[in-house]
Amino acid sequence: RNQTVDLKWKIGENEKLNYATVMSDIDTSTIEMDFSRLFKSLSESTKSGMNESKDFFKKFNNSYKNLDYITTLSSDENGVIDIVMTTRPKENIQEAEIDSTNSKEAEILKMMQSMNQGVMLRGSVYETGDIRSFWVKSSQKNLIAIFFQLPAKPVKIGDKWSLDINLIANDQNFECDSAYKINEVTLTDIKKVNGETVAVLKYNIIEYVNGDFNSPSFSGNNRRIKKTMMKFSHQGIAEFSIDKGRWITYDGIMSLEASGVMTANKKTKFTLIKE
Repeated sequence: RNQTVDLKWKIGENEKLNYATVMSDIDTSTIEMDFSRLFKSLSESTKSGMNESKDFFKKFNNSYKNLDYITTLSSDENGVIDIVMTTRPKENIQEAEIDSTNSKEAEILKMMQSMNQGVMLRGSVYETGDIRSFWVKSSQKNLIAIFFQLPAKPVKIGDKWSLDINLIANDQNFECDSAYKINEVTLTDIKKVNGETVAVLKYNIIEYVNGDFNSPSFSGNNRRIKKTMMKFSHQGIAEFSIDKGRWITYDGIMSLEASGVMTANKKTKFTLIKE
């Protein structure tokens, strides 16, 4: 059980590794499921807890076949993995819309759609797992970390490491009363699947702040103070092929709860599906 494994990206020099990438908001009211139960089973390290989480995600993924993005990983000779995420058109929508319009409008629609097939994210990690592109905006760096950062040193079952991630960013108008942060990915299992060595990873990331937001009023003197709370969490489970150096599955749910300056209560699904 004390086996140590090295999680490294292994991508051939002419290979393009493509993942269909889902970052979709979940309408929790329409899904008959108990999220608290899911998170409970995610937090249980037991086999049944992990299996329950995996079954849940499997069922869930079937309803997200119409995917928004494609992420391509490629390797350069300096041990760097380049990451490019692009949007892709939803073909069935495209056809339906074009059928019902005349040809001039259809042309414009086509043009709009090809313009929207833009690059959403561009960055890089080292084969060994650390983020290389320190220069990208933090929202982009967060995505690279969540999806593609690996532990930079060998790990064994039970080991934890943190991601290069910052989900909450307030300015000088925020005065913090209380805050806490959990940033850990855990190697929960190493298993053999059809002769392949697979690492199972669990993500538990929480950032929470509570305090006063001072918004200066235009008249200058009196300031409006608003009690403000923000809580981000990312809970996920993923399987990495140690032999092939890539994700087999990656499923996570990010939640945002906020009150005060902004009010939010949403959950976003983060999934990679190998093409």
